[in-house]
Amino acid sequence: MPKVKLNDVAIECRETIKGETGLPVVGLEHLIPGEVCLTQWSEDSDNTFTKRFRKGQVLFGRRRAYLKKAAVVPFDGICSGDITVIAAKPDVLEPELLPFIIQNDALFDYAVGHSAGSLSPRVKWEHLKNYEFQLPDRAQQRELARLLWAVEDARRAYQTLIQWSEELVKSQFPFGLTECAFSDSGFRGCA
Repeated sequence: MPKVKLNDVAIECRETIKGETGLPVVGLEHLIPGEVCLTQWSEDSDNTFTKRFRKGQVLFGRRRAYLKKAAVVPFDGICSGDITVIAAKPDVLEPELLPFIIQNDALFDYAVGHSAGSLSPRVKWEHLKNYEFQLPDRAQQRELARLLWAVEDARRAYQTLIQWSEELVKSQFPFGLTECAFSDSGFRGCA
């Protein structure tokens, strides 16, 4: 597999927008560490953000990269200046694979190593674009993206199942789970 730089397969999107309201707003607080897909945002129209992003692009939290905040977006909107908007070059990279290239420990380690500032370190695209990794051919990219999205879908379904299970248990014990006792042998009762 050939080695490529991030800049060979992706670009930083620098589109700005002023005066348009009603778009979803994404700040660093909406990017959840380790999550591939954006699940939180704001509808607040009273903000100063002007950086535009488009559906399918990846938002990378460039401030405090050690927090590992990056996610693909399911809609168009605007975001904080502390977020780098990244899009795949579709003639070279399957766009569905980009979120997994960005959301990985090796890239975040690289970003942390190239961040500047002590109190609130930030990494610039000028450094991030030089991140190197191996890239398979287009057929393998498509297959890899399909497999990774299947794993991501299964992981999210499992999280939903856990959440529903917890809600079911809470509905059966309206006084709260903190008052229930569990041991190695199982449920002991509730106070």
